[in-house]
Amino acid sequence: MIRRAAYAVLLFACGGVQADPWLAPGDLALRHDIELLADAGIIRGPVMTWPLSWPDISRDVLAASESAHDDASVDAALARLKRTARDAQQDGPGGLEVRAAGSSDAPEWRAFSDQPREQGEVTVASSWMTERFAARVQVTGVASPTDDKSVRLDGSYVGVNVGNFMISAGEMERWWGPGWDGSLILGTNARPIPSLTVERNYTDPFKTRWLRWIGPWRASIAVGQEEGATTARDGRLPVLPDVRFLAARVNFKPRPWLEFALTRSAQFCGQGRDCSLGTIKDLLLGRDNQVVGGSTASQPGNQMAGYDVRLRSPWMNIPVAVYAQFIGEDEANGLPSKFLGVMGAEVWGSMRLGSWRVRAEATDTTCVFTRQNPEFDCAYRNGLFPQGYTYRGRMIGHGLDNDSRMASVAAILVRPSGETWQLTVRDARINRNGAVPDRAHALSAGSSKLRNAEIEYHRGFKLGTVRLGLALDDYSGARTDSSSRGFVEWRQRF
Repeated sequence: MIRRAAYAVLLFACGGVQADPWLAPGDLALRHDIELLADAGIIRGPVMTWPLSWPDISRDVLAASESAHDDASVDAALARLKRTARDAQQDGPGGLEVRAAGSSDAPEWRAFSDQPREQGEVTVASSWMTERFAARVQVTGVASPTDDKSVRLDGSYVGVNVGNFMISAGEMERWWGPGWDGSLILGTNARPIPSLTVERNYTDPFKTRWLRWIGPWRASIAVGQEEGATTARDGRLPVLPDVRFLAARVNFKPRPWLEFALTRSAQFCGQGRDCSLGTIKDLLLGRDNQVVGGSTASQPGNQMAGYDVRLRSPWMNIPVAVYAQFIGEDEANGLPSKFLGVMGAEVWGSMRLGSWRVRAEATDTTCVFTRQNPEFDCAYRNGLFPQGYTYRGRMIGHGLDNDSRMASVAAILVRPSGETWQLTVRDARINRNGAVPDRAHALSAGSSKLRNAEIEYHRGFKLGTVRLGLALDDYSGARTDSSSRGFVEWRQRF
């Protein structure tokens, strides 16, 4: 009885995932539950492409039998998602959601956790969904914005189902990749780019025997437009206005224990640049980063592409997984080259207090990072767009910016009620090559070392969900400041 009451409190407080066709990135406990059920074989589709398709997740969760597993943590995660999935099936308006958050300092870069972007934020949102249509209006008022946008529509969208695809327009957060500290190609470090998107709803395998072997799969493609004026956080980087942004990804699961993805992104067009069909054709064919015999002006755009993979132990009784993401900043013979890398490993299990996950992750944002002499001042930089791989002054890829290396260890504990604790410790070398006059670095003007520790707490109450966070940052080298920062967030659905 007590356990059921705890679930009810949690689900009442976490209503923000209801009446939406997607599960947005940012919720640590939700991601832990999703991966726990995927590794247990309950969720069959790929789970490395956020936002996840809620109908696809819901179908697998509702079809699963509760209390049919030896692991109590799997049963608890299944119970949490199953009750939310039943509520999400209801058509019509999704009610009103209110959120208020405050932070002592705006974070300089973001990991998977949806921490407040600015020192003060107030959000009001409402969604509406039917079998065919979906819409969400989300308005956020910001105090002292770093990009001069005090009113934001981040998280808003309108979409329509066409067959097994959702066509939508809006500003949605995306996290493409298996890492927890960042995505090398598209994460939530920068604000979402306004885009027109086509995504596959259900991840059913192909029926033809020639393609059935790739297993459940999902595809996403988005085309958007970046800012129309200079919006760098401190004015150091000039901005070419009206640059278009393309992101495409195919994510598939050929075995229950193996998930793989191919990802590509591109910046193209922009004020004063050719934006004809021929330019777009060259871009799609990969004739962008290097044009033999051509000038910089003749290049259609700047492209990144690569691969990511997550491999779980094929034996269910060994709860271990390794993952990696390799993204090429350049192209050679039609394939990505000059790779950046993320590699990690995670283990999970359960105990009397709840389910837990421990992971270790290593990141290197230097081109050809595996070589003894890597190529510095290469990643996220190009000669076509002076702002580099940014949107509104923030890196679209990993928040560490280029030429940085980081190792991290983190542990998360999710109680049966959904109450969540996470502790993360990081050690990083920032901007290892030092200052370059016309290439401002997001975190440090010169080579610096960063030691960071963060703790986060999340709990649902009858009057809303509360999240608390505290972080300590200690820089040495070219940057020598040390500071502490914290945030508090309250969220309620009516």
